[in-house]
Amino acid sequence: MLKLFKKQKKAFTMIEVVFVMGIFVLLSGSIYQIFRSVNQSFAHSQNKLDILQTTRIIMTGLRNEMRNASGKPQWRNGMLLIPVNESLTKVYYYDKEERRMYRGEKGEIDGPDPDISEMKQFMFDDGQILFFDFESSYDDSNAFVESELTLNAKVWCKITMKILYTEKFSKLTEEDKVAIMNNPDDDHRVKTIFLVITPRKVNWLLQATQ
Repeated sequence: MLKLFKKQKKAFTMIEVVFVMGIFVLLSGSIYQIFRSVNQSFAHSQNKLDILQTTRIIMTGLRNEMRNASGKPQWRNGMLLIPVNESLTKVYYYDKEERRMYRGEKGEIDGPDPDISEMKQFMFDDGQILFFDFESSYDDSNAFVESELTLNAKVWCKITMKILYTEKFSKLTEEDKVAIMNNPDDDHRVKTIFLVITPRKVNWLLQATQ
């Protein structure tokens, strides 16, 4: 008598299906977290690079123009005025409210200042500049300048900037924004950058006192 054997079809049990799905979910979650971490790290690094490059562009321009100034750079009405020659003055303006830096030009240094709308904004799209200031080893007092010349002191101009270096200002919480603006030096995310320039043409300082 012939016995017929039916082939048994192999199939996954419910336990095996649930187990495989659990492994798949765990792997998918892990891959997503890795991808998200890499993406955030790249965006963070790109942001820092953009900020560093823009800061370098600003500082390089200031250094070159101030070293070759034909007259005394002056800080007036919130603007840094750098005379390139008798008929051309480079103008830098820092908007404290919007934390943005502008660059423009005008004629002679005592001429009317340009309107902000006529000036070019540096490519900080998010108000990363928290502070901008200008100092010098001279002022408009002849007595002070003559004293420095008598002492043969070196003429220098100093630019100081405080930059939110690690992240976009708009992504901070309101609490963080207030804390950083009130005490930028106490926050590790803020970098202070300064540049001290000695003009190549220091004769203008002596001429200005005569």
